[in-house]
Amino acid sequence: MICIIALVVFSILAIFSAKYRPVAAEAFDCVFRRVTLRKCSSGLDKRLKSQITGKLMRKSPKTGKFIYKHFEFISWIFTIILILSIIQSGISVYNFVAYGNCNGKESDEFCIFDPLGTRSENPLLGGEGSSEPIQCTVEGLTPNSDILLPPPIGESASFGNKDSKIKIIEFGCYLCDFTRESEDVYNEIRIDYAEKVEFVYKNFPLPTHPTSYNASLVAECVRLVDEDAYWDYHEMLFETRIFTNGNYLELASTLVDENVVRECFVNNKSKEIVENHISEGEISGIYGTPTVFIGDEVLVGPKTYNEVKKIIEKMID
Repeated sequence: MICIIALVVFSILAIFSAKYRPVAAEAFDCVFRRVTLRKCSSGLDKRLKSQITGKLMRKSPKTGKFIYKHFEFISWIFTIILILSIIQSGISVYNFVAYGNCNGKESDEFCIFDPLGTRSENPLLGGEGSSEPIQCTVEGLTPNSDILLPPPIGESASFGNKDSKIKIIEFGCYLCDFTRESEDVYNEIRIDYAEKVEFVYKNFPLPTHPTSYNASLVAECVRLVDEDAYWDYHEMLFETRIFTNGNYLELASTLVDENVVRECFVNNKSKEIVENHISEGEISGIYGTPTVFIGDEVLVGPKTYNEVKKIIEKMID
């Protein structure tokens, strides 16, 4: 079983240094032979056993003899631990991708794995200590979450329980990578809490993403034609990453009458709605997307499912 451990260790080392590649190849051959019920012909397992126990004996003869005598059993224990560690790492990666927390959907425990920097003090800024916005911010505005004010719901796309006292209002930009990154979390929130909260989406297209304004116009046209089709179109915009007016309209035609949506878009029938959303965002002090209001709480930038859930559950209780 020592060959399995050697395969993993030397395969990783071989990535950084060519001198370990022959040993990694030898370990692979040894493991392959063991899996196919054959003996390891290279003698790698015996050499590793001798090297490990030899070094131990020089420091502690008793320990070295014990390890030598029970080497195969100890190798099995370490192999099992290695396999379990790999499985747990895979589960943690899946949980992080699916729920934003490596400990699982329902966990509030700390997760050290945070490649996206979602736990940074301000995710709309360029890293720790930086004051330069990297994307999805309004040029000329200084980020300050203390000045953000909840907007009225007004004429906006709504999902869930409209009679609920708990309102979740998101300002987003369809071409903002942060809004797109957050969409999976808020889509799951919409589904899980459909009976307990009302989720509202307001358009806040940013000037740094030129066609995002037209994406909002077409989205609102879809809502005016068929409100049930709106949320499907909303998801499509984030999933397809399309950036031209023609593509926006073509995508809309898969859900509603193309001629009706085109006529709405060409005649700016949804423009007043989008402009009202932008004005509401400006009055609220929005400086970047996504910005989400949950009661008196304000979330700016990508958040994990558990972070959002914790706020909602606190309000429900």
